[in-house]
Amino acid sequence: MGKPKSKPQMSLLAGGMYDDWGGLPESHWSYRFYEHVYQALDDGQFAELYEPGGRQPISPRLLVCITLLQYMQRVSDREAVERSIDSRSWRIGLGIEPGYEGFHPTVLCYFRKRLLAHGQARLVFETVLERVQALGLLKGHTKVRVDATKLIADVAVLSRADMIREAIRVVVCSLAELRPKLREQRAEFAGLYEKYHQECWLGGASYSNDDLRELARDAKLLLRLCGPYPAEGKATLAQILDENFRFVGDEPEPKPQAEIPRGHIVTPHEPDAEVGKDDTQIWTGDKVHVVETVPDDGPGFVVDVIVTGPRVPDANMLPEIANRVAEVLPDADVLLADGGYASAANSLHAAGAGLDLVSPPRQETHRGTIPAGEFVLDFERQVARCPEGHGSNRWRVGKRLYIKFPRSVCAACPRRSECTTSPTEPRTLTLSPQYEQLLRDRARAQTDEFAEQYHQRAGVEATISELVHCCGLRRSRYRTKPKRELHALLANAALNVRRVFRALAAKDGLEQQAEGAFSRLRRALTTALQSRLAPLGAVLATT
Repeated sequence: MGKPKSKPQMSLLAGGMYDDWGGLPESHWSYRFYEHVYQALDDGQFAELYEPGGRQPISPRLLVCITLLQYMQRVSDREAVERSIDSRSWRIGLGIEPGYEGFHPTVLCYFRKRLLAHGQARLVFETVLERVQALGLLKGHTKVRVDATKLIADVAVLSRADMIREAIRVVVCSLAELRPKLREQRAEFAGLYEKYHQECWLGGASYSNDDLRELARDAKLLLRLCGPYPAEGKATLAQILDENFRFVGDEPEPKPQAEIPRGHIVTPHEPDAEVGKDDTQIWTGDKVHVVETVPDDGPGFVVDVIVTGPRVPDANMLPEIANRVAEVLPDADVLLADGGYASAANSLHAAGAGLDLVSPPRQETHRGTIPAGEFVLDFERQVARCPEGHGSNRWRVGKRLYIKFPRSVCAACPRRSECTTSPTEPRTLTLSPQYEQLLRDRARAQTDEFAEQYHQRAGVEATISELVHCCGLRRSRYRTKPKRELHALLANAALNVRRVFRALAAKDGLEQQAEGAFSRLRRALTTALQSRLAPLGAVLATT
């Protein structure tokens, strides 16, 4: 497909140039979008994203901008194309010229596929972030904060039996398309097709182990009938059988729930979707780490987005987050995070990346004995003293810091029953090699300076709320893990565009609070009442 000829000069008939009708103030978002987003981009930045083949070329810049508006206003592909045709504000923001007829909504779908196919999932997000930097909106931002939120996959929550049955249905329908005559040739497949080709849900509590065994036997028979044919979902069905059943000969036996692997398949339509759990909820999908700047005045901006599996601990991701913050925002020197990201090793790693990790350290844990925090450790002399003042006789540093006290001293100690549960062995301490850093972190967490700094972390909660309610982050629009990551990146890019408008409005002194219907009615009634009472006031003034 040939690329369109470049236009060295913007047409004077573009929506952002010719629309001089009244009704929209100069500060309206459409004019700002046209000036600071649409005009700032160039098709050359997205040269690899043109549609190959014989289709009419559509500007990738236009598709990027429509995608951003789509997330900013939470509309579908079809509605986004319709708005680019009939919405005045969209036509202004996108520089639409007269004669524009739109395109089929699937163009946006193919555009997202090309982003992933060319390894450009982060392109839109990074392009918007570059624009934020070009506008000087990141100057002076030396602090960043991070938090994680759940990203729910676009799948139904299925019971164990329904998940297996749906996996069988996918393979049955695919094999019937690949081998249309198989139902006539093999009575077994004709029976399976009749039984499974339509959706039918057993429900959460209405199946037994006998139902599971029957499903497993049918699934194994279906896999044999597939043979070498590449039926859709065949590998997924085989993995589901392996995860949920033990086979004694040809007879299946359902595994207890405790024996099913931790990352087992929960839906045949997204085999890579895992189940996550937090303090209050269980969900199927991913976890999104959002890193944003902490502004002294005005809005902050998201500078990085990392999508992980739902079971990956937050603390495991902090080294990568610190490295990427140091790369994207070299002037940053403080990283604010909640206690889930904290560890002594992470504090040291962040310091190595030039960042001061401000995060509540992990507290002391002990099993009914005197906690390690009551022992005094001298790291220079490599000696520890217990609360009774007795010194240790062994200090060994390896993967863990191992400290041991003399057997004779512990045996005669009056607090022995409080210190160890062993009837004969002395007290030992097994600590992290970074325990000295952990003590420093705990001491700092008690200061007023730490509390004042950590107070600024709370702002990231508002950012996540805006991402969820204004940009649709919570539930993925698309299926498969790469597309869920793309969804998270596009939602954060749209948020940055929203905040660009807010920052520019505040900078120009044009920030206006949106009025509700009641406020407008009250203002109108007040104005009408004042106009009616004005003649009466004039009469009273003359008398």
